[in-house]
Amino acid sequence: MSMHVVVSGWLLGPHSGANQRLLAILAHAGKHLQQDERITVLHRADYTPPTLSRTNWLPIDIPTGPTWKRAVREQSRLPTLLKELDATVYDHGFLPPPRVPIPLCLTVHDLRAVDGHTKWPRILARSVLRKACRRAHAIVTPSKWTATRLHEIIPTTIERTVVARNATSAPPHEPQPLPRPQPRNGFVLHVGHLEARKNLDVMIRALALLPRDEVPEFWLAGRDAGSGQQLLQLARDLDLTPVVHHLGAVDEETLHSLYHHARAVVMPSIYEGFGIPALAGLAYGKPVLAADATALPEILAGHGTLLPADQPLAWMRAIRTAIQEPVGDQQNPAAAERRAFVDTTETWDDIAASYVMTWRTLSTREHR
Repeated sequence: MSMHVVVSGWLLGPHSGANQRLLAILAHAGKHLQQDERITVLHRADYTPPTLSRTNWLPIDIPTGPTWKRAVREQSRLPTLLKELDATVYDHGFLPPPRVPIPLCLTVHDLRAVDGHTKWPRILARSVLRKACRRAHAIVTPSKWTATRLHEIIPTTIERTVVARNATSAPPHEPQPLPRPQPRNGFVLHVGHLEARKNLDVMIRALALLPRDEVPEFWLAGRDAGSGQQLLQLARDLDLTPVVHHLGAVDEETLHSLYHHARAVVMPSIYEGFGIPALAGLAYGKPVLAADATALPEILAGHGTLLPADQPLAWMRAIRTAIQEPVGDQQNPAAAERRAFVDTTETWDDIAASYVMTWRTLSTREHR
């Protein structure tokens, strides 16, 4: 039987690490398919998919939320559709996955709900995770840390877990102009949703400890997921309103420009299943300051500065050091070393090949 992978893609659209990962994998997967193998991605009707090699796109009437409504529609639509498509493997990238009549490849990006970093009750999140893992024939995680944490919670997943990391690279072309004028002291950049686990208040408190004539601006790129007003109020309370700027969600070209011009990339998050912006910061040669927590030490692998998540003074000192680095590789060998490190890590092509191999293995087995 030839392999036909059907991929859940109805959450594609808004920029997120999970969506960036899925699109990058799909963009490279085609070259690893054999002649009789194919991929079909199911997507929302209002999403305009890219043209990718060996990949077909099929609209489906599954809502993006709320979670319960999406899960009900998935369960009612997918088993029949997968049979109609003659699919041999189903790839699902979020929880909970539906019961399907073919082998299931489940990507678990992180375990934040189980560990208490969402609005989900932890007991419910753990129950959903256990049921999901029982249904999955293969479980893919983006980091060894996430895999280890999953095994601590559900030891029976060890033999079915595959680690397929995330990747990044700095685009070779020149960036477009910044969305704001370049500040006198430059800016430090955070990329990601504004939410409690991102721990962004430690950055604002750290900036308040710097002498005012040394303070860089703090630019935040990403949608407000619940913490935006609180952060802006903290900036007002500390007289840092002119310094903190929420840019909202930005397109890829703007993001490229932000990374290119930033004096440092910061990721004070207390919980990350991977942390693509930390790796991206290194790819652009920037000093990366990150919390010494969860997957971030693994991702930086000694090429960034790890800091206690709750100590603004330590962050202030690290920011002061970072923004004093010379700009440009010729004056700053550390920047070239960071880029060189990223060049030794897995590429999106490597990760796509890993997925194709996992799909192919599942495709040759009977559903149990």
